[in-house]
Order: sequence, then C-alpha cells, then structure tokens
Amino acid sequence: MDQPGCILKPRKLIYQTQEGPFVEQTWQFEAPEVQWALDYWMGLRGNRQCPCWSEIDLFSYYKYARLMTIKDAINSGEDFLVRFWGTGIVDVLKYDASGKKLSEYYPAPYSAEMIEQHRLALLGDMPIRRWGNSLFPNREYIKYEIIQLPLSNDMGERAHVLTLTAFS
Repeated sequence: MDQPGCILKPRKLIYQTQEGPFVEQTWQFEAPEVQWALDYWMGLRGNRQCPCWSEIDLFSYYKYARLMTIKDAINSGEDFLVRFWGTGIVDVLKYDASGKKLSEYYPAPYSAEMIEQHRLALLGDMPIRRWGNSLFPNREYIKYEIIQLPLSNDMGERAHVLTLTAFS
C-alpha cells in the first residue's frame, strides 16, 4: 500500500510547464490539504474500493472545498463532466470549467491525456498524484500537487472523480 505505482508519461498542458507535470499512481502525498483529502476518503472507504458520492459531507470538506473539483464520468470514462469547480481553482487558473466536459476545456491533444488520467483515477486501484511547477501567463511560478480519487454512485458503480489541488 505504501509503494508508488507507475509513473505516467508527462506532457505539457495549457500553461507553460517549468517542471512536470508528473503523474503517478501512489499512496504518498506531500501537501497537508492533499493528505487530508486522502485520509478523509480512506475513512469513508472502509473495506470497499471507494466511497459513494452521496457519503461525501461537504461540510467536512468546507475548509478545502474551494480547492476541489468533482467530475462525473460519461460512459464509464469516455469523458468527464465538471459538476463542481472550486473558487480557489478559479482564483489561480482564472477559469471556471463548471458544466464543461474535459474534452471542451483542454485543447487537443492534451484532452485525450487528461481523460486518460481521469479514467485511471476512476477505475484504477490507487489514487492519482499530479504535481509540478508551472508558469501561468502574466503571473509567477505556481507549484501544485493534485490528488484524484474515485467515487461510486448509489448503485456502487464508479461514476465520479474527486480532485483536490494544493497550490503554493
């Protein structure tokens, strides 16, 4: 459980990367906010593969909700629709993707890679960690660490991806 999984191939996204982005399946995280999300998720999960979306108590996440996104899987992960996009993410990225599909807000060919990463988070057996340092237009370097975790629907099928992003 403590061993890192595979490191996926890094790609540049819609911003200029300076280091990364790096992607891996792992149980190891650095940022306290990200570790909190994993611990909360693990507590809800119990002996199941993942907790149910309806079990998420948004008041428990209140301190970190602004750093969260919730995405609904479309056709078992062919694409993902953003259900919730936290205000802290809007503040940093200067963009709100609420109600949009991943394929709509990531340009090709990066959208296919992002969908693949979300699908791995949805269906894989370990959380996904993304991290790196990026330079956003007209701003400073931003270091980030992201956790992606699966959530099931009320029928027990994996149907959502919870993401929490820590910026520094």
